[in-house]
Amino acid sequence: MKTFYRKFTAYLIFSLFSFLIIFSIGIYGQEEKKIEDSQVTLATINEEVITLNDFNQYWDSIPDQYKIQLSKVDLLEQLIIQTLLVQNAEELGFKNNPEVSFQIKNTTEQILIQYLIEKEIVEKTELSDEEISSYYEEQKENYWEEEVIHALDILTETEEQAQDALRKLDEGTDFSALAQEISVATSASAGGDIGFICRGTLASEIEEQLFILNPDEVSDIIPSEKGFHIFKIIDKIPAHYIELEELRDEISYQLLPQKQQQAFDQYLKDIEDRATIVKNLDSIKE
Repeated sequence: MKTFYRKFTAYLIFSLFSFLIIFSIGIYGQEEKKIEDSQVTLATINEEVITLNDFNQYWDSIPDQYKIQLSKVDLLEQLIIQTLLVQNAEELGFKNNPEVSFQIKNTTEQILIQYLIEKEIVEKTELSDEEISSYYEEQKENYWEEEVIHALDILTETEEQAQDALRKLDEGTDFSALAQEISVATSASAGGDIGFICRGTLASEIEEQLFILNPDEVSDIIPSEKGFHIFKIIDKIPAHYIELEELRDEISYQLLPQKQQQAFDQYLKDIEDRATIVKNLDSIKE
């Protein structure tokens, strides 16, 4: 009984893989297998042969993240089980069952449609440089970035402590080392590093004095509700538009699905225009 459950559980896992294989559009890009693979027999089940080519098609179609759960030997065993079960189902006439026939037909049609879309729409639809550039210009205002600065901060509780800190900095004491030693801000452990900040992040009275500084400049003492600050500017990035090259992939990601949808809509219209379609809607009216 334990053996049955082990085999049945393994077959359920394999069935999941098979489902993923059937409905994965990505399986159609595989290279054609060598002719000799189709001549190597891995197993024979009641005169039905599983070739190396058959096996490789299944194995290559399984996503990598699932292969760690299924060795090649396991896969062959599951293919044998699948073949036995299919043979038995056919012997019992289940293949001719109307419900089964419908599911087979529906699955086959879905695979064909996915393959058609992959080959006729996805692979044939591309974005030109002009389309990407045009979209960038149209949406350029959305790609504006305000000025940002990278700063270090020393926060003291009293103005006298801040004045003493400023004196030490003038004498050449390292800003980060001093911040770690005396600052009461949470950034002290990071050497006073508060990262990149843009306007509107800090209190306006602080920003008024902070954003006028250039890299490597140290501010005067700036009082605030929390205490007395001294800042040092590490880097400063002026307000700017993000360059097109930085956004090319993002824009493509946005535009390509739209263009593919338009291509599909046109493709569908074209084949509908060429087709002869007769409808009998009276039979499905409620």
